Order: sequence, then structure tokens, then C-alpha cells
Amino acid sequence: MNPIWLKASVVGSLWASIEIIIGSFLHNLRVPFSGTILSFMTVILIIAFVQHWRENGLIWRAGLICALMKSISPSAIILGPMTGIFMEALLLEFFILVFGRNLLGYITGGAAAVLSALFHKIFTLLILYGLDLVQIVKNIYFYTVKQVHLEKLDPWIVVAIVVLIYLAAGSVAAVLGYITGKRKEGVQVDQDYILELEAKGKLFSLTTKQKYSGWLLLLHLLSIVLCLYLINYYPLVWSLPVIAIYLTFCIVRYKTSLRHLKKPLFWIQFAILTILASIFWSGMSKGNFWDPEGFMVGITMNIRAAIVLVGFSSLSVELKNPLIKAVLYKRGFANFYQSMRMAFEALPGLIALLPPARQLLRKPLNSLSDMILHATRLLPQLQEQHNRLPGVVIITGEREQGKTTMIREIVNLLKQKNISPGGFLSIGIHTDGKRTGFRIESLEDGTSVELCTTNPMKGWQKTGKYYFNPDGISFGRSLLSPQQVKDVQLVIIDEIGPVELGGQGWAVSIEELVEKTSITQLWSVRKSLVDKISRKWNISEYQVFEAGKNTAEEVVNSLKIIT
Repeated sequence: MNPIWLKASVVGSLWASIEIIIGSFLHNLRVPFSGTILSFMTVILIIAFVQHWRENGLIWRAGLICALMKSISPSAIILGPMTGIFMEALLLEFFILVFGRNLLGYITGGAAAVLSALFHKIFTLLILYGLDLVQIVKNIYFYTVKQVHLEKLDPWIVVAIVVLIYLAAGSVAAVLGYITGKRKEGVQVDQDYILELEAKGKLFSLTTKQKYSGWLLLLHLLSIVLCLYLINYYPLVWSLPVIAIYLTFCIVRYKTSLRHLKKPLFWIQFAILTILASIFWSGMSKGNFWDPEGFMVGITMNIRAAIVLVGFSSLSVELKNPLIKAVLYKRGFANFYQSMRMAFEALPGLIALLPPARQLLRKPLNSLSDMILHATRLLPQLQEQHNRLPGVVIITGEREQGKTTMIREIVNLLKQKNISPGGFLSIGIHTDGKRTGFRIESLEDGTSVELCTTNPMKGWQKTGKYYFNPDGISFGRSLLSPQQVKDVQLVIIDEIGPVELGGQGWAVSIEELVEKTSITQLWSVRKSLVDKISRKWNISEYQVFEAGKNTAEEVVNSLKIIT
């Protein structure tokens, strides 16, 4: 794993912990400009951090990780937190790269990052409500300045004042970050403290009831575009049936997509926006306090917001499709996914280190200094954790192509090196030249138990054409238990197939081995199932050898950890 991605996982998880804790605190108190406050604190944090780790490219990587961590819940609207956080990271990275790691680079980057919070809010509102919102705001402005007799006040002057305030705030945050990063004295850090890392399985679930579809991902993208096009260019009476069908589908399939529409705040905003549109759509030029045309504009804007909220919430679920992860792994994104996993492992511990939100807001510099020093000491722990990840070698091939024969040859070669693997082989049972079942054979002592047969057996579970022996399943699971394999250097599982993909067979044992041990594993998997198996157990780094094409010697030589 690239060291810069490992550091990015530390910075990203610390960044996410502040976004989650302080963001929730501000949200619960309904504090205005909470996004700007978070951007202010982000600038302090990141600029303080780059005093310790000075690699180029660290900030945007950390921002990407933080954005995805904050957007990981099924109900998240990816458009909001992802784009806002990542834009701040890109701006900080860009200006520091252009002007250097000095006060000029930090101030320009910090000013741009905090200003981006304003533009991001405006952009989000325009996405939600469309350009009609601009017309309403403009009319409200002109009505207001007329009432206070400031008709000559150029609106661009107001815009310039607001922009300057944001730029000044960002500059102040950058200076505070620079000072925080230089602070050494007065920081109380327990040198013996070990940050507890969560087991990865608790954060990236290896089994899920959510069914994904690449076609649905494409459907959401097209449907959102179509619904927004219809509501913008066609009468509501024509576009509403299509929109209603799409929203109903989303709500039925993705239960969490309705969460935003359940919030009272959404309906309060709905009512306020509709009333303002009814009053100010025509700028009161018609002489009526209530404009029916404005009322319909307000209703349309709120329907548009519902499309975006529900549509993007549903889209965010499909973007978690393991198939997308597998494709990205093969396209060079393995470092990113491993960094994300590390960040999730560190997140609970970092959140536990945070002082109460009120204290963090009252004494941000002291609090951030403590957190940064704790986080920098987390890096060796993550590196050690990464090094302990189990390596996986997969022997593949089609049915009866010699996978088990090849594994037996591997076992014999290993025993010549005084290495005795744990686990089992699946030996075919043949009757009249036809395969009628399997027995599993312990690699420890050679004992075997019948696993399955094509002959109907009372009390045995039927899966496909086979009836599975409960005693055989129990025997196999006992051979794979962490207690049984704790002293071996290699665990062999022959084989993993559709039964395990369905959560039966050795599925639970594999999950425990992947999560709780660092033992190298050798799996036998049919060629057509390799991608599905690797996705199910989040195996990012694995080697594949094909029976009949590769040799047992090649496999043994690849097991560098144990040889």
C-alpha cells in the first residue's frame, strides 16, 4: 500500500470525525452557517496537519476519504457532503502547491476553501430548486431595499461584502492552522496510549441484504435527468405522472430514500418557499399579494427538490455496488479502497479522543493540537494492521479440472519444507464413473467425513442437486475455527462456491478467518465465481492460479509469507 494513502487514511478519518461530531452538534442546535463553521475548522485542521506530514497530494486524498466516509450511510445525499468536502480539499491542495508551504500558500488556500462553502451552498440550492430560486431572491432583494430606501445600493456590492467576509474568515483559519501546527508546548498526550482499531467487518459488512444492480444505477442516472428535464420544460400536469412513478419506485425499493421527506424541516421549507414564491414571483408588480402563477412555481420547485433528494439517495445506495468496487480495483484504485478501510477502522477510536463539542468549539486550537499528535502516532498502528492482513491465493478452474489434485501436490511440497497446513480437501465420491458426492478430508490427521451426496437423505439439507450432511458441515467448520488454525501458517479451503455465496457452508468460518486472523489462505474456487467470491469477502489483494496451466511449484513459490 502506498504510504501516502496510509497517511491519507489517518487525516481523512480525523477530518471525518470532526465533520460527524461537530456537524451533528451544529445541526441539532440548528446553528446558522454550520457549513461555514465546519469549513473554518477544516482549514485549521488540515493546515496544522501539513506541518507534520508535507507530502504533495495528501490533502486531496484525505478529502476524498472524508467525503465518502461522511456519505457512507444509505440515506446520504452524495451531492452534498462529497462535493463540498472534496472541493475544499482540492482548493487547499492547489493553492499550497502553487504558492508553496508558507503563509501565502496557506492563506490563499484557506480563503478559497472557506469561500467554497458559500458557493457550494448556492450551487446545492440551485440544484435542488432550479434557477427560479434566483428570480425569487432577486425580487425579495429589490423589495427589501425599496422598503428601507436603499434603492441605489448595487446588489453586487452586497455580494462583494459577503465574499470578502468569507475570504477573511478563511485567511484567519489558515493563520490559526499554521500556529496550531507549530505548537509543541502545553500539549498533553499520553505517550503510552494505544488507539483501538475497530474490526473491519463491523465497518465494511461482508454480508448484506441489499441487492444491487448495474442496470438500476443507469436507470437512476437517466431517470433523474429525465424528471428534471420534464419538470423544467413541460407543464406539471404532463410531467407529474412520470415523476410520481419514479419517486414511488425509489421509495418502495429503498426505504431510507423517504427519510428526508419525513423530516419536519423539509415541509417547513416547502411551506416557506411556496409562500415566498406566491408573494414575490412577480415582484408584486401585478398588485396582488398572492400570485397563483408564483404558487405553482413554488410547488414545482419543491417537487424538483424531492426528485433530487430521493433520486440521489437511491443512487448513493447503488453506487455501493460491490461490482463497482471490483472494477475500480482492477483499474488501479486498490490503494484508495484499502485506505478507506483503514480510515473506518480508526474512526471510532478517533471519535473517542475528541473532547465534547462545546469544549472543541471553545478551545479549538488546544483540542486540535492534541488530536493531531494522537493521529500522527496512529500511523505505525495502521501500518502494522495492514501488514497483518491475510494473503489469499486462489486455485481456479472448472468442474473436475484438477483443482483438488493440484492442491494435494501443493500440500506435499509444503510438507517437504516442514510446513503442515490446516483446513481440508474436498474429495469427490464416484459411483459407476459418475460423481455422486464429496467428502472432506482433514489436512491435519487425514480423517474424513461425507459432506454431500446426490442421493436423498433424511435430515440433510438439499442445495442444488446435493444433499448436505450436517455432520460434514460441522466437521469442516471445526477445521476452520480460529482456535484450530491458530498455530498453522496456511489454511486451505477446498472449495468455496455458490453455497458459501448464499451464506451457508463455510461462509461464517471464512468471514472469521478474514477478519480475525493474519494467516495466509489458499482457496479453491471455480473460475466463474472468483470475482463474486473476492467481492463478498472484500479481498483486495489475491493471486490466482489455474489448474492445468500453472504448476504446484509456482503456487508454493508465491507463498512468500510462509516459505
